[in-house]
Amino acid sequence: MRIKTWAIGVFIIVGFGLFTAILFQIGSRQKAFSRHLEVYTEFSNLGGLASGAKVRVSGFDAGQIKKIEIPRSPSGKFRLELEVEEKVHGMIRKDSLASIETEGVVGDKFVSVKKGTDQAEEVRSGETLPSKEPIDIAALMEKGSTLLNDVHGSVTDIRGRADIALDSITKTVNHADTMIDQVRPNINEVARSSVQITDKIDALMTDLNAGKGPAGMLLKDEATKQQIQTTLSNIQQASANINQVADRANQTIADVQSRQLVARMQVSLDHVQSLSEQLDVSVKQALAQDTIGQDGGTNMRETLSNLNRSTANLADDTDALKHNFFFRGFFKKRGFYDLDQLSRAEYQKACDRQKNGGTRRWLDAATLLSGDAHGEEQLSESGRRLIDNQVAPVVESLPSHVIVIEGYARDGSPDEQFIRSKKRADLVRHYLEAHYHLRHNKLGIVALSNQPPPNADRNAWDGAAIMVLQEQR
Repeated sequence: MRIKTWAIGVFIIVGFGLFTAILFQIGSRQKAFSRHLEVYTEFSNLGGLASGAKVRVSGFDAGQIKKIEIPRSPSGKFRLELEVEEKVHGMIRKDSLASIETEGVVGDKFVSVKKGTDQAEEVRSGETLPSKEPIDIAALMEKGSTLLNDVHGSVTDIRGRADIALDSITKTVNHADTMIDQVRPNINEVARSSVQITDKIDALMTDLNAGKGPAGMLLKDEATKQQIQTTLSNIQQASANINQVADRANQTIADVQSRQLVARMQVSLDHVQSLSEQLDVSVKQALAQDTIGQDGGTNMRETLSNLNRSTANLADDTDALKHNFFFRGFFKKRGFYDLDQLSRAEYQKACDRQKNGGTRRWLDAATLLSGDAHGEEQLSESGRRLIDNQVAPVVESLPSHVIVIEGYARDGSPDEQFIRSKKRADLVRHYLEAHYHLRHNKLGIVALSNQPPPNADRNAWDGAAIMVLQEQR
């Protein structure tokens, strides 16, 4: 029986499809033949979590979300059915805590289950684990912004009230000063009259002591009588002026009391006290314990820890991308994957592949470096001029080429040579990056101690060298 060509083609396509499906089944780690444990947990806000997402127990991929039940009322919670491998059953206890975390900075959401304690009982299939709601950073920032706005408004109100009180006090002081100026001439007149009275009394006592009989003279002498009457009138006028001053002082005190300046100052102080109490309550609420007994500081530290872990995951993802089938050809053109993690062996291999593709500029340590007050090496002014002179012939082509700064150190033990040569290369890289505005991913450093690559024109060196590599096309 003859087999047609199209039938063979169909058989090959179906076989390739089955083979691909088997590879996908194995590569995606579905664990279809392993035993599972079904437990539940509840959240008020899923934060983008979807059915089929991963379930990790203490960071170990242990299962997936099998089902999500939607609440029937706004006060209800989402009920998640978690399918977990039986082999991690011993780690999940009744005091284990489920939370929603993010894989990477912008990665997928997954459910993280913290392992319980040895004193707690193992959770049974069908039981519900306690959960921790994810922290809403946007809500926290909004609450902080509202608190700052309230503080700003209260401070503005207090400043306005204080300005009003100070203006009133200033007006009162000015008014009192004006009254004193008005009273001063009358007081001076009283003082002069008092001096005159004292002089006359002294004269009278002298006449009496001399036996001249001033009493009779006072009764007959009209001029003396008139003078005494004038003096008494002046005394009465001075007393009247003093009474007027006293009345004005009383009016001023009554005016201060009628305006209730003291009461207003007390109200302002009460407002300041109330504001302090409100701030204290707000801070305590922000740092108070949540429903599971963790305070705000602990939650913020956990959030930062999750962010650091997410950043590390992102770095791992990008490093894996460099070795991916579709992208690794770009990095192979340079001879290495990451300029920040160049090893001596990788760099020497790259130099061997590019024997005629680069230009090396030597920088002597005696001219390049100087010591600071603490003995640390830094670029000297002559060192900066040396770098400028060495890169001047190739300065126009710097932005379009990969540049590797080689660090060399001749003195010390091997580990000291390595550390010093790496620091020297890093100093030159920072200067090139800042002075010539070069991109960081085009600048690499490598610590070569005191041994240049085999294809260099020197057997030993102390200082640094700038290697301009031509990228392979």
